[in-house]
Amino acid sequence: MNHPSPPVGVIGLGRSGSAAVRFLAARGCRVVAWDANPSTLAPLADLPGVTPLAGATPPVEPLSACGTLLLSPGVPRALPEMRKLIAAGIPVVNDVEWLHAHVRAQRPEARFLAITGSNGKSTVTTLIGLMLQQQGIATAVGGNLGMPALSLWEAAIDAYVLELSSFQLESIAAFRAEVAIHLNLTPDHLDRYPDLAAYGAAKSRIFANSRPGDRLVINADDANLAADIHRADAMGLGVIPFSVERVVPGGVYASEGWLIDGRGPTPLPLLPLETIGIRGIHNQANAAASAAAALASGVSPEAVVSVLQSFPGLTHRMEPVRTLDGVTYYNDSKGTNVGATLMSLQSFPDVASGGGVILIAGGRDKKGAFAALAPVARRVVAEAILIGEAANDLARALTDGPNLHRAASMVDAVRLARKLARPGQAVLLSPACASFDMFKNFEDRGDQFREAVHELV
Repeated sequence: MNHPSPPVGVIGLGRSGSAAVRFLAARGCRVVAWDANPSTLAPLADLPGVTPLAGATPPVEPLSACGTLLLSPGVPRALPEMRKLIAAGIPVVNDVEWLHAHVRAQRPEARFLAITGSNGKSTVTTLIGLMLQQQGIATAVGGNLGMPALSLWEAAIDAYVLELSSFQLESIAAFRAEVAIHLNLTPDHLDRYPDLAAYGAAKSRIFANSRPGDRLVINADDANLAADIHRADAMGLGVIPFSVERVVPGGVYASEGWLIDGRGPTPLPLLPLETIGIRGIHNQANAAASAAAALASGVSPEAVVSVLQSFPGLTHRMEPVRTLDGVTYYNDSKGTNVGATLMSLQSFPDVASGGGVILIAGGRDKKGAFAALAPVARRVVAEAILIGEAANDLARALTDGPNLHRAASMVDAVRLARKLARPGQAVLLSPACASFDMFKNFEDRGDQFREAVHELV
């Protein structure tokens, strides 16, 4: 007598969880789907074999009957209910792990490229995807960015390029990327992790299953990643370092105004840094990382250069919105942590040179160290307009720096910035915070900024 396979539990029904339920139901799996918000269950209720559950916390009893649990990144493994399920020995993975297993079983010749880091993940993921596509490689791009992992599966895909957050990396088991990229590590999500070391350990899981023959692209300029490089070298893994500060033999780096491919016996100049389509030294680092990963995946230098010169940048990431009366307005709403805002500020000239930034910052604190903004703000920021729950904490951190102002809404902040800015300066929305105190998400925040800027007269 054949016994049915146990159901798969899907915990959290955001983008990734809902896509996972649809993927599993389409393949005849029984699914127990839970979310705290009952409205997320309605679109899934008519799928065959799906048992929808709602409640304040994941229900241990029905979920404990599942053979595997797919955990959405927004649901912490540290919840008491999750601890009980994990202690019961039920495998707790995520949609990325499930996609990986499905691809390996159905099309083992397909490869994975995975990108993590505190900042720059979305830009680098997008650049690598474009480079592979420019080379004619059938490529799917998603994960933490854009399409959820289990929406990407197609039998004809040759390469999966996945942005992976620390939350996603917590719940991988056998996932392995032939090319794994770690961009940087700066304090972030310290409302979920006890310290930077714990956050970094989650990020470093991107290399957990790497083996000789794989390529690990790692930022040689980030002291927090030195241990990753040493560990990879000791394991005989192939590291391709990247740098914008120095020559790194065997890597991709910026030197004397050029981006250089130094992987071979003779360094190969790729393109002048000034011709990269996206501005800022952080984007030079993103370009170097993207080039390293793409070149290691068989993309030609010509395809790499073409994409780097033509890519205009992501929406909400140092996005030029408008120039009005000599002042350019930039939407950097995706700057949701201190490190991202620091990188963006460093792209602008000093106040002393006649430039200067009118910075709009604030939101929900992710326990970042706002004091780290002070030295750059003193040099680059002329006026700071503070919004949201973290306004007082930001004001304390920026004392003895720029002139400080408060605004109650995005419209008020933009109108005040218009009054304060002088020709030659820039208005920059780069919040260094999460958006959920005032907005639906960082996209909503950026859209409201953009709309307010376009309404200026």
